[in-house]
Amino acid sequence: MSDPMPAVVAVIVNFNGGEIVLETIESLQASNYPELNIIVVDNNSHDRSAERISSEYPKVLLIRNKKNLGFAIGCNQGMEAGFEQSAEHILFINSDATVEENTISGLVEVLLSKQKAGAVTPVILYHDKRDIIWYGGGYVLIHLGAVGHLFLRKSYKQKNLRFNQTDYLTGCIFLARSSVLRDIGGFDDSFGLYSEDVDLSIRMRESGWELWIDPDIKSYHRVSASMGGELSPFKAFYRSRSMLLLFKKHAPNWWWTLPLMFGFFGGTMISLKLLFRGKIKAVFALWNGSISGIFGLEIPTKYKMKDS
Repeated sequence: MSDPMPAVVAVIVNFNGGEIVLETIESLQASNYPELNIIVVDNNSHDRSAERISSEYPKVLLIRNKKNLGFAIGCNQGMEAGFEQSAEHILFINSDATVEENTISGLVEVLLSKQKAGAVTPVILYHDKRDIIWYGGGYVLIHLGAVGHLFLRKSYKQKNLRFNQTDYLTGCIFLARSSVLRDIGGFDDSFGLYSEDVDLSIRMRESGWELWIDPDIKSYHRVSASMGGELSPFKAFYRSRSMLLLFKKHAPNWWWTLPLMFGFFGGTMISLKLLFRGKIKAVFALWNGSISGIFGLEIPTKYKMKDS
């Protein structure tokens, strides 16, 4: 008799996900993996997406927060609920991402075959351009203040991606061992938004675990669908703030000035691009975020998580 497949719980954090989050659930329910349960953590949505999930997907466990607690806390709530269901693995997936029928089974196979793998991710392609890569692995150069996606916007068919280790996993989608998450803890909610996935990845690797990407396993991402625009002031604030918090947390004290210098240079280049596009508010938000990250200042009211 073959061994039973490990139980997997998929965790989705939803905030006004509309029809898109329903597509995420549909893709998970169409999975060929038999031992899968789905948990949705709703951050006080006002678009009736939570009501629709409750009525249309009775097998989905819906956790409803009374206010928007953000992505990291929502993920941790879902993770803890997954532990209570005795899940051996936790699949974190964005409310604007979808999977193929064999995505989850493929990810589980990687964890079964790689004993040192703490987590694994599929290649992530653009939802509307399914032959173009959004994430083909990630690099983290803490000493240089650099974090980013590999093969961004490259052709999936033309790039011969390899089954390989990666520096970090994007929070868009990855499968992690519950034992690893219990040991190192979940997402650090002090980041607010962004970089909490990089931080979690760094902590996994520092604990001796490997992170893998299997390019033969696919998923799809509606980029920025959940955040409302590539260059919005909200995103600009949190991206700059969270990146600097990440470097402060993980870069050696004696090396902190170098990431700061690279961050200043990068911020200047981004600001020039934003100004060229007339995104003046985003420029102010970017530098407000940088100052907040450097000095650990309280998040201004206009950038705090909204319930609407």
